[in-house]
Amino acid sequence: MKFIQVLTITTLFFVAVSCGNKSGDIEISGKLENAAGKMIYLLEMGSFDITPIDSVKISDKGHFQFDWKIENPRFLVLRETSANQVVLLVQPGEKITITGDLVNLRNNYRVEGSEDSELVRLLNASMQKTINKLDSLSSYYQANLGGTEEEIDSLRTKVRLEFEKIANAQREFTIDFISRNTASLASLMALYQQVDPTTMVLNHEEDFKYYILVDSVLMSIYPDLDYAITLNENVRDMKDAIRARDIGISSLNTGAVAPDIELQSPDGKIIKLSDLRGQYVLLDFWAAWCGPCRHENPYLVDAYEKFNNKGFTIYQVSLDRTREAWLKGIEDDKLGKWHHVSDLKFWNSVVVPLYQIEGIPANFLLDKEGRIIARNLRGLALGAKLAEVLE
Repeated sequence: MKFIQVLTITTLFFVAVSCGNKSGDIEISGKLENAAGKMIYLLEMGSFDITPIDSVKISDKGHFQFDWKIENPRFLVLRETSANQVVLLVQPGEKITITGDLVNLRNNYRVEGSEDSELVRLLNASMQKTINKLDSLSSYYQANLGGTEEEIDSLRTKVRLEFEKIANAQREFTIDFISRNTASLASLMALYQQVDPTTMVLNHEEDFKYYILVDSVLMSIYPDLDYAITLNENVRDMKDAIRARDIGISSLNTGAVAPDIELQSPDGKIIKLSDLRGQYVLLDFWAAWCGPCRHENPYLVDAYEKFNNKGFTIYQVSLDRTREAWLKGIEDDKLGKWHHVSDLKFWNSVVVPLYQIEGIPANFLLDKEGRIIARNLRGLALGAKLAEVLE
């Protein structure tokens, strides 16, 4: 689990590798449009850093070339700027040719002479198309927020279903990619793709078998490969976490009394979850930095307005890092009518292991005795469940 949480998004996508199989000279050359006289850089991706290798000035006709000797496979970056770069997966002895337009190199290039680099291109191209679709969906949502409450509810449902459709399509592509290319180090990138900073394409529990598959194949091919070993350690950590979750999950099963929480409110008062016994309580975990959480908040507001007078309230626990961000999120989303608590410790909050939280938003609906009757009610499902139990 630490491997996933610690690595940056860049590192999750582009992992450098090393092993002791063979060595050889590589040549990376090409011709780029709109590039005359500009500098281009070659870097090696490390686990936690990027190491510059070389730089050249592109000729007046757009030509460039790098020559380098490597001992083993490498993930390299061909970069104009950090926002405009190409990732290559190179093998010793390869002669690679890159062509494209430097104006938008990352989304407009072709690669020859390196099968693994072509796999990387295909993987990233699919991910970029998905991100573009989600950006368009977000713009559509923002542009159509006017209208009645019923119209906005309908819009949210439509957007949520389309989001799930797009994300599931990328998940299916990724699973197929891994199945077809398990022996390629490009499969490491596929395992850790992210739709956004809080949402991975693969769920490390539901899709754990693909982590196991890639781990077993790469370890058999590259038993001394640093990053195959790191993946193996990560998989073992994930197994331990799943095992611990399964042991402790009985305390979070439907019918169990929710573990008590005792944290400070924005005004410094201690509010215990158990203090709210006698009401139906939505225990909700969120953060102001979490986009999907902010998307769910209007549904919480609607549910509170409809059912508060029938014995329903909300106990919202923030995983924010600063008081300022936390309070601004409450104010901006108009959440001030119910109970808020936090220890402002981000993923180090005491509630994370207590409730086995691996992603937010997450919630539990509790009855009047504090027993769990439902969990992870998203969108209109919350109001539907409350209508069922309160009406």
